[in-house]
Amino acid sequence: MTDVRTYAVLTPFDSADALAALCALHGLDVQVVATDSGALVYRQLATPVYDEWDIRNITGPDPDEEPASLSDDAPAVAGMLSRLSPYGSILIDVNLDKESTGFEPGVSGMVRARRFFAGKADEEIASGLLLNSLDPIVEELMLGERSITDCAALDSGKLTQQDIEKILRKVARGEDAEDTDGMEGEAGAADAAGEAGEEPSRGGSR
Repeated sequence: MTDVRTYAVLTPFDSADALAALCALHGLDVQVVATDSGALVYRQLATPVYDEWDIRNITGPDPDEEPASLSDDAPAVAGMLSRLSPYGSILIDVNLDKESTGFEPGVSGMVRARRFFAGKADEEIASGLLLNSLDPIVEELMLGERSITDCAALDSGKLTQQDIEKILRKVARGEDAEDTDGMEGEAGAADAAGEAGEEPSRGGSR
């Protein structure tokens, strides 16, 4: 039984704070983490509960089932974020089985990765090779070896309008957006990997 469903979107941006502000402006309720490979959007999805004999307990949700919110629609989020940079984004989608039958708990399951450019899905990527090439924090998060609460993540859903304006003003001035002191919301602090005013790198698109 798959009971851990998580996705992440890797972007080429240095500033996790600036990305969290942009996610908030788009109505996304996600966690944003700074990594050496680029700012990472992370969301763990609620596991659907079906009747005991429902076939979806085995097959998973129907493909045409509408997500509970836009934030739960991983391809839509990846497509939206891919429009923010010519380098696009990478969607990493994970289904993990935490049951111990025949496998080591928390390890069995499926990890998929796909590039997105200009709002559209592009080629699939070998997920193992991708994760091995990225900041180890990405693999640890996706495989459940590290908790998002240990990553100084910024919660876009808790950013106030004042928080967003403060971050974007710093970006416009070419200043570090990582200093979140004085924010009105409860979003926490993320240690940005670089300065918000720098030209995007290909960190998340290797």
